[in-house]
Amino acid sequence: MNGTRKKSLLRAAVILCVAVAAAAALFVVGKWEKMEVPSDTPDTDDRPEFYYDGAWYTQNTALETLLIAGIDKYSDQLAETLELGKELDANINTQQSDFLMLLVLDKARNTCTVLPLNRDTMTQINALGLAGESIGSFTGQLALAHTYGSGGLDSGYNTVQAVSDLLYGVQIDHFITVTMDAVAVLNDLAGGVTVLVEDDFSNVTDQLPQGQEVHLTGNLALTYVRSRRSVADQTNISRMARQKTYLEALYEKLKAQPAETFSTKALLELSPYLVSDCSAAALAELYQEILDSELTVLDAPEGESVRGEKYMEFYPDEQKLQRLAVDLLFIPAEASAG
Repeated sequence: MNGTRKKSLLRAAVILCVAVAAAAALFVVGKWEKMEVPSDTPDTDDRPEFYYDGAWYTQNTALETLLIAGIDKYSDQLAETLELGKELDANINTQQSDFLMLLVLDKARNTCTVLPLNRDTMTQINALGLAGESIGSFTGQLALAHTYGSGGLDSGYNTVQAVSDLLYGVQIDHFITVTMDAVAVLNDLAGGVTVLVEDDFSNVTDQLPQGQEVHLTGNLALTYVRSRRSVADQTNISRMARQKTYLEALYEKLKAQPAETFSTKALLELSPYLVSDCSAAALAELYQEILDSELTVLDAPEGESVRGEKYMEFYPDEQKLQRLAVDLLFIPAEASAG
């Protein structure tokens, strides 16, 4: 990876840390979602074992993990879905995860490693019944895991389970989901973002002329980072590259803001768009640990994007994904036993 791209990825991770901090503000403004935590959450004492290249590995429990997912619906749609679902006693959620990233904290080494995940990744998805119980599983896009459940905490847990299954059973400690309208809010709080439009958006909007610099405000920022159909090669890989470009520019604008006053305002403004399984105190502590760590951002897992019967499908290179999981999340079982 060249230095410029790595710098862009690093900055993207810092932006996500801002979103994590916003979740902590939910407690302050009284908007923390009151939902019962599922009783079948992972037992952190039961570490998964993973056989790779002639040896057994076990999860490195010295690490702390956080999954961040950007949801493809607006906050008012989420609120309506949750409310109507409660009235009907049914799951009517249609939300998907457009953006996923796993943060891995090593407190002993004071590092935070960030792994982007392609939302089109084909993996095992847990199907949930009306009462939230598992009724089977199927192979589908990673993005669909959030669709099963009410759209709140249960959908977050199901996404965690799908990522865990993708990464050979690794247990994920925390998650945060954020609706897509948070993009416009954060963008405008920073004063808007200027980008060079490299893709052809002519079939989407005439406000993003190819080859020109455009100052993004409001929902135009969301259009820039979210559009996929009729833009470039229409794959999520292409869109992820554009998102990194945007996040780099946004990061520069955020750095220019007065840190204390801006962060307080941002926390209050972003609070309606977030759901997390953590308490406010736990998220605040986690956020500080991320800020204090040395950040390293990995490339997304390699693989192949193909057009399925209806949608794009991404198939990771299994051998490389196994090696990545071993290097990032597991340790030799013998070392753990010793």
